[in-house]
Amino acid sequence: MSNTTALESHVHHRGSCILFAGLLGLCCALLLVGCQQLSDHPTAPRDSSAVEAAPTAEDLLIDAIDEVTSLADLPIGKTSSPGAVSIIQAISADSVYVYGTLTAEGLGAVVTERHTYPKGILLITVRKSFARSGAVVTDTKQYTSQANFRNNLPDQSVTTEVLPLSRDTILTHVMRNSTTETYTFRLPVVSSTVNQLTHTTRITSRFPRAGAIVSEVTDETGALIRRTISTALSGGAIESRTEYPDGSWRTVTTLGRADGSIFRQTITGKN
Repeated sequence: MSNTTALESHVHHRGSCILFAGLLGLCCALLLVGCQQLSDHPTAPRDSSAVEAAPTAEDLLIDAIDEVTSLADLPIGKTSSPGAVSIIQAISADSVYVYGTLTAEGLGAVVTERHTYPKGILLITVRKSFARSGAVVTDTKQYTSQANFRNNLPDQSVTTEVLPLSRDTILTHVMRNSTTETYTFRLPVVSSTVNQLTHTTRITSRFPRAGAIVSEVTDETGALIRRTISTALSGGAIESRTEYPDGSWRTVTTLGRADGSIFRQTITGKN
């Protein structure tokens, strides 16, 4: 009698386990379907390491000046039609787009939109560069998914305003997460890079001069390679004058337009 009871109890327990396993499998399937249906919605970063750690004020100053200095050398292609963009680089899966736009204040700005895959993860960096009240401004937004990019939900957003005040002072305003930070740099901000192929060193010094921002590149001996002087003009335009050791120079004025095009004027000469 007791053996029969034990057997019946065992069968009943096994049936409960089978029923529980079936319910668990059904729940998992429903959850999987739910996740697939939500895949087109804005998502959190899949890997926070794709977005760099919060940069320092000096890093932001260097990035802003370097971005503005590079505008004169960006090949913008044909961007005369409304909404047109220029793909200026396409290496593997990486690409860079350049186009014009207007800020909320109505100032012309040049946008560089970079799609890269650090560590195999998508990172879209959109930098808007323009001039405002004697300062050069870069507004940078980073996205780690196409959904967030389409919905303008940046994973990181920083606005850097660089204002040359006197011979040796650069004032920098940084807005992060709706909080504005103010920094004053009284000495040249210096950085160096080493070419891994030629093993040569390039040293870049950034400092103010007569209301403009100077970016001076020298080699390891101190010999001048080039000097670029960036000035904020009205309407959002930025003028960059680059001087070379042989006395030649080039002045480029760049301004983004509302239809996506970019106005560029280049003047060259020699002293």
